Amino acid sequence: MTNRHVTIKDIAREAGVSPALVSFVMSNRVAGEQLYRVNPETSKRILEVAEHLHYKPNNSARALRSGKTGTIGVVVSDIANPFFAEIARYLEDDAYHYDYNVIFGSSDENPEKFRRVVNVLLNKGVDGLILVPCAGADETLREIVASGINTVLIDRKVPGLEVSSVVLDNRSAARVIVEKLLSRGARRIDMVSYSMDISSTRDREQGYRDAMEAAGLSDNIHIERVAHNDYACIPDYFREARSRGVEAFMMATNTLSSLVLSEIIRNGFRVPEDYQVARFDRNSVYDFNGHGIIYVRQPVDLFAGKAMKLLMAEIRRKPKQEIPVEEIVLSPEILE
Repeated sequence: MTNRHVTIKDIAREAGVSPALVSFVMSNRVAGEQLYRVNPETSKRILEVAEHLHYKPNNSARALRSGKTGTIGVVVSDIANPFFAEIARYLEDDAYHYDYNVIFGSSDENPEKFRRVVNVLLNKGVDGLILVPCAGADETLREIVASGINTVLIDRKVPGLEVSSVVLDNRSAARVIVEKLLSRGARRIDMVSYSMDISSTRDREQGYRDAMEAAGLSDNIHIERVAHNDYACIPDYFREARSRGVEAFMMATNTLSSLVLSEIIRNGFRVPEDYQVARFDRNSVYDFNGHGIIYVRQPVDLFAGKAMKLLMAEIRRKPKQEIPVEEIVLSPEILE
């Protein structure tokens, strides 16, 4: 019997129960909770028969009955970025355990593209959204939240927006890795960041300032802000930093750190002998090109797991049930 021919009636016949009972068991499975009271042994037998027959639920019919499509939309800034790619992988795995599918999109830090991708997802009837906000997308986000669409933000938050989020304690993480650079003797420490106005970047910059000011090095604070996807300035910046006697670099992102490290090596310098380096996220290239690099390891599995749990609580809430807005702040792990 092929997958497309298997129906609830087929399962009922094979299991020796009524089609209604099979429907109840499948509904409980989709919901992830006991919406209908069914004997556990009977439920187990029905699910075993369904698996044996390779039963696949009719999502269109399910959507008509429940008003849900069994899909969620995820928009990250750049799916090619290792950090977001890994989060996407975990989100897909977590969604599977909830019997959900995921549709992915990227904003490329472009607010108009962000709006367009979100609209496409909503037109497909997704049951909820997990979003990485980009600069300039505040209006779109307010419209989404005001319309009552189930939404969770990840990695970044938007001040004043009443929506659940999962973020890293970026300020603390940045402060700690700069303190480690200071403990190694560096005093002239530059931060290389983005010019984008997003919460994660702002918090990392503040953590850098906190550490430098606490060390009495306010005069040495220098934040070099680079436009997203416009990295032609990096060689000129590195030459200028050398002329100022910079001893260490704290990079706000994976991409920026790779670019600056490449510039250090291209000019014949070594890490950590010539320059100290601290950064967010690990990169396998450092296994070959740099030792002694301090980095922040972000718990991508928790980003995904916590965000999915928050979203599913919203999707599965009962009529008139209030789901509180939560901000989950994850702790970083600092490694050398």
